[in-house]
Amino acid sequence: MKNPSTQLVNPWNVLAGVLFILGICAAQSVMADGDRTFTNASLKGSYAYANSVSGVASLGTITFDGHGGLTAKIKVNLPCDGAQEPGCPRTVTDLAEADGEYTVGPDGTGVATINFADPTGPTSYDFIITGTKKQRHELLATQVFSASQNGGLGGQLVAPTWSRIGD
Repeated sequence: MKNPSTQLVNPWNVLAGVLFILGICAAQSVMADGDRTFTNASLKGSYAYANSVSGVASLGTITFDGHGGLTAKIKVNLPCDGAQEPGCPRTVTDLAEADGEYTVGPDGTGVATINFADPTGPTSYDFIITGTKKQRHELLATQVFSASQNGGLGGQLVAPTWSRIGD
């Protein structure tokens, strides 16, 4: 009579069990990634601010604290005064460092307000996070497209990109 404890286990049953467990783990991993949402922590660190439209360029840095606060240092390059001729000097204006606040919605859209000094004044930007990387258990923005709710110094559209510095 055979001892039931010494019977060999069917290798196909073992393989099926292992594949079943791996399938469950893979599905949970995919679901966890799909359930991730954006938060204020998705914008954290320094980002390059770059905009060029209608003969006006602006550039600088925006630093987000990950909790809804920001600081910005922007420089604006304006067209020549008077006659537009080759080699005419452009006006470069450093806007004073400004603070502000931002909110990020679960879908990666949000609003940021930079409190520039006069004559610019507070400027609000609608934005959407267009590039990310995973950092720990959060999505961190690497690219952001934005559009100002106010016109630029000449009334033009201001639609800068914000690119994470160092990534």
